[in-house]
Amino acid sequence: MARGPASSLFHLCTRKRTLSRLKALLFNFSHTPPSHDPLRPFSTRSLSSAFLPSFSQSSSLSGGRIIPTRLFSAAGEEDGGAARPDCEFDADFGRSVDFELGNEVSDGVHALSENGVVAFDSSDECISEIVDSVECTSSNSSSRDDDELEKKNEQFVHVASRDPVELYRELRSAEKGAKLDRSEAEVLQEVCNYFAKSGWASNQALAIYIGLSFFPTAVHKFQRFLRKKCPADVAKYLVSLGPCDAAVKFLFPLFVEFCLENFPDEMKRFRGMVESADLTKPHTWFPFARAMKRKIIYHCGPTNSGKTYNALQRFMEAKKGVYCSPLRLLAMEVFDKVNAKGVYCSLLTGQEKKHVPFSNHVACTVEMVSTQELYDVAIVDEIQMMADPYRGYAWTRALLGLKADEIHLCGDPSVLDIVRKICQDTGDELYEQNYERFKPLVVEAKTLLGNLQNIRSGDCVVAFSRREIFEVKLAIEKQTKHRCCVIYGALPPETRRQQATLFNDQSNEYDVLVASDAVGMGLNLNIRRVIFNSLSKYNGDKILPVPASQVKQIAGRAGRRGCLYPDGLTTTLHLDDLDYLIECLKQPFDDVKKVGLFPFYEQVELFAGQLPDITFSQLLEKFGENCRLDGSYFLCRYDHIKKIANMLEKIKGLSLEDRFNFSFAPVNVRDPKAMYHLLRFATSFGQKVPVNIAMGMPKCSARNDTELLDLESRHQVLSMYLWLSNQFDEENFPYVKKAESMASNIADLLAQSLVKANWKPESRNKGKPKTEKSEVQTGPRDAVILKTEKSEGQTEPKDAVILKTEKSYSRPQSFVKLNDK
Repeated sequence: MARGPASSLFHLCTRKRTLSRLKALLFNFSHTPPSHDPLRPFSTRSLSSAFLPSFSQSSSLSGGRIIPTRLFSAAGEEDGGAARPDCEFDADFGRSVDFELGNEVSDGVHALSENGVVAFDSSDECISEIVDSVECTSSNSSSRDDDELEKKNEQFVHVASRDPVELYRELRSAEKGAKLDRSEAEVLQEVCNYFAKSGWASNQALAIYIGLSFFPTAVHKFQRFLRKKCPADVAKYLVSLGPCDAAVKFLFPLFVEFCLENFPDEMKRFRGMVESADLTKPHTWFPFARAMKRKIIYHCGPTNSGKTYNALQRFMEAKKGVYCSPLRLLAMEVFDKVNAKGVYCSLLTGQEKKHVPFSNHVACTVEMVSTQELYDVAIVDEIQMMADPYRGYAWTRALLGLKADEIHLCGDPSVLDIVRKICQDTGDELYEQNYERFKPLVVEAKTLLGNLQNIRSGDCVVAFSRREIFEVKLAIEKQTKHRCCVIYGALPPETRRQQATLFNDQSNEYDVLVASDAVGMGLNLNIRRVIFNSLSKYNGDKILPVPASQVKQIAGRAGRRGCLYPDGLTTTLHLDDLDYLIECLKQPFDDVKKVGLFPFYEQVELFAGQLPDITFSQLLEKFGENCRLDGSYFLCRYDHIKKIANMLEKIKGLSLEDRFNFSFAPVNVRDPKAMYHLLRFATSFGQKVPVNIAMGMPKCSARNDTELLDLESRHQVLSMYLWLSNQFDEENFPYVKKAESMASNIADLLAQSLVKANWKPESRNKGKPKTEKSEVQTGPRDAVILKTEKSEGQTEPKDAVILKTEKSYSRPQSFVKLNDK
């Protein structure tokens, strides 16, 4: 293209400005990493920025001593439980800390890329002239700008390579910082704000015992110090970097020095909190068990494979043994079975203590097992419950702490790998015995097609809510000649056993069972076919699919060896659920990576010594925030414990141990009647007066669902009283015999009530307004369609039933209403 006067003049006007802008753009680009969430922690290994100061993971002290800095991970890496520093805390040790700074500076920071400016083909020729002009910049202007940038670069290298300890001392001794113009002050403020929001900085601050809750306060004071004392070269360097990760890396060593000098008390307090909330290496909590050479036998297999039977044979052969059950019901069943075979066995649960004279065997719930007694053989049933988010700690404690020569673990393969790892830590020998189901479980491809008239004798219909259970029971008894037994979790163990006996007895008319997921373990039942009413359940927040492991556990109850129906069948009520059932049964067992832990009272008490002026609920919250765990463990959920602790907060006269015990009481926190009685029990206990039951005895069985709910609540209150009587002295709970008698009578009334139950079920928490935000439209096959807004002129299916939801909880279609239609 020919260059005329106008073109030359245009080049003269734009050449220098364009080059300046390009250099500034490339300079900033070379320093700024890809955009990301400033709150998200990042890894220093993946950061590639110029002027990137780095400090070692160990701090050098005077005299040649080294303090290894603890590694924390906000992302929850498995190595988050690294070893603590071996030395004692010294508030002044930071004065001699040396950090290693990187002196390398990218040579390409100010270099213009050959392709730094791109000329688009669709643009006019003038753009290509601009590119040419940039490439042909006069040597005088270019060299002058390059000299200026090189001089600036040298200043930056000087700042970036300085020892942070010396630099901090210079900042501290400065009387006044440099004056900055408005734009530079704004950029410096942005850098400080970026540092305050840095997840990496807050995470690494834990290594010097600056807690997450105190970090914002420390950063705020550090910002004020920096703005007041910052010299010109440091300010210019931070302004040139801008709000980026490189600036965070540069500021963090200075922040460390500032904290070491200004917050020694806070750091010492937080260090004490961290050490008292240390849950790492839990296998070291049981030194006597570690002194033994234990033999661990893992009986690994699905339901109906004989694994528990074989373990129980070894249990009865031993001179002294203990059986750890997941449920009171199963402990009672083993207690009865073992004694019936001539082996004296005692029973120990949270509510019962039945000592059989001359017995050396005990059947107990896993929470009640003693880690002080010495046994020849111990059985831990349903070992996969180690991964349970609420109760998993009890199985972990049993595995780590039982003092037994042989420990038999019974369960599915999901926790086999983690048990192998734990046995490596404990030094125990692990033997694996694999089992297969006696007869394969068969899925019936022909479902009931939504018609309960297809129910047959020996069927078990599984529903996942109390309301569904009674609706199914009513519909079956109304549409067919079958009579139904009922089993669900809110029933006492005695009532569940009575219902199971009624179902197993072939001489009566009760030949169908309607049950919740409570049927999955703890009962031997003559089930021909397991039918899933649905494969979704409400988890307290929203409706979710039933986990595959739970589907396998429940479906496996069909076709037990030695019962009337050795061939197990399973299917669904509706065809739409069949594919998910098949998918669940085909899936391999999940490979559990972590198992549950929860602190003992002694650990909570030690932690409370660091925070003496907070409530027990706040103490649990702080413990959860500050506890340290190995990569193989998680802290079990304690939200239900916090709800009880909050309720008991204002009660006077309770020690920390009293609050700890009361908060673990077996109570349904969603049942206001039960919570009221727990509050009353704790109040009486705090006033140092005998705790009275203060509850009347019903005169007859329930005549409607409201009375049935009342019976369930009353039995739960009595069960809670018995549990508390085993946690405290007898003089505090003197009415144990009366509570046992009342609980037995109410269990009988519940059994009588279930036999004649033919009423519409009600909810425990009735009276809450229902939202109109979402509706569920149910078709003939019960296909659920989420309906948010009805279109104008839209027609509904003939058999559609509209169900309003409450807090996104949509209950399944009512069989009673369908039948009435």
